[in-house]
Amino acid sequence: MTKDRKATYALYSRSGKNLKTTRGLALLLSLILVLSAVAFWPAAQAEAAGATIDATKLKSISRLYFPMRDEKKQLYTLYLFATDEKKTVTTQNEAWAGANAGDVIYSGTYRAALLKNGQKTGTVQNINLNFYSFNATRNESFRLPGDGKNRPDLLFLSEAASSNVNLIQGFAITGGILHSLGVTDGNGSIWGKEIAAAPKNAMRGLNGDRIQTRVYDNSSGRYRFDIYKLDLKQLKLRHVDDLYAPSNAWPTGQGAHALLDSIKQSALKHVLHGQPQVKIGMTEKQVRSIMGSPKKVENGEWGGYFGYGNLWVGFNDYMYQGKIPAHARVGELTTQLNGTFMRTHQVKEWLGTPQEEYEDELEGGYVMIYHWKSALLVFRYEYDGEPIHSFSIY
Repeated sequence: MTKDRKATYALYSRSGKNLKTTRGLALLLSLILVLSAVAFWPAAQAEAAGATIDATKLKSISRLYFPMRDEKKQLYTLYLFATDEKKTVTTQNEAWAGANAGDVIYSGTYRAALLKNGQKTGTVQNINLNFYSFNATRNESFRLPGDGKNRPDLLFLSEAASSNVNLIQGFAITGGILHSLGVTDGNGSIWGKEIAAAPKNAMRGLNGDRIQTRVYDNSSGRYRFDIYKLDLKQLKLRHVDDLYAPSNAWPTGQGAHALLDSIKQSALKHVLHGQPQVKIGMTEKQVRSIMGSPKKVENGEWGGYFGYGNLWVGFNDYMYQGKIPAHARVGELTTQLNGTFMRTHQVKEWLGTPQEEYEDELEGGYVMIYHWKSALLVFRYEYDGEPIHSFSIY
């Protein structure tokens, strides 16, 4: 017998009476533990992944539920429940962007269960929802209906991050199982599980398995619209386009991705973006025959320029007495982004990392330079974080 066990034995063996009492207490304690385990067992089993729960009970214990169709248009009801759920009411001191005073907040370790239409029991899903609290007064989680073709219904669980931004996680049902959706950038690099969107009416479905989100960007004073394409096999939402706009109205024109693709094609073809008839190497006479008389004429750092609104055609020699020399050729095609708000991170996502990026000490501001074969494309902006104001093709 060890020293510790001897001491314990001596403590409870000072008299036969004490020893009997201790044994009685130990027996009672064991009985309590067994009864507690038995009482807890149904709840633990009900919460375990793969467990089945009667449909009536499932509805009674669930805080949220959504009708959802899978990729085969099979209808389910998705239930969210938590066996450790707590309810609080937001006080005046606790109020913030995500909850006003008086708002009812539920919190707990929420689990998901799927009930197939027509069945009597639902199945607890083996998935981490990463969803621990929600404002029941607002209830900003939602179902996005499928397109009736390839995109199934999608569930988005939403939690407030600030006054104008909610973080939302996407989920879909495939093969009778609930899956979470990852989010990637345009190149397929993982961003995580969450998308930023405005608190209400901030998502719509588009054709081609795409969805579009809307959120107000405080740093730009504009609304940002992002488009994601669902890859159901990979369980990913891939970022495929974005756009900044002054209004919250859903946009109808092209986004930055499409615009930058067209700019790149103009650079590869050595033509003026928006006026592809004008090309590098043309004479002044050829430019005038296409564009007419310029609205502005001036000499720049490296030669003369013709201005046509937001389009500028630069020559490789200077203007003399208001005329471009006959031997001069077009060497630069510049477009000013009047009315188009585009940031450097958009250029880098859709065109890749620039070969050069630096402060332009001669002309001021900053430049990003891309090389493709014999094409040279230069973007210009005033300060770090400021939008692109123009781009030039050489």
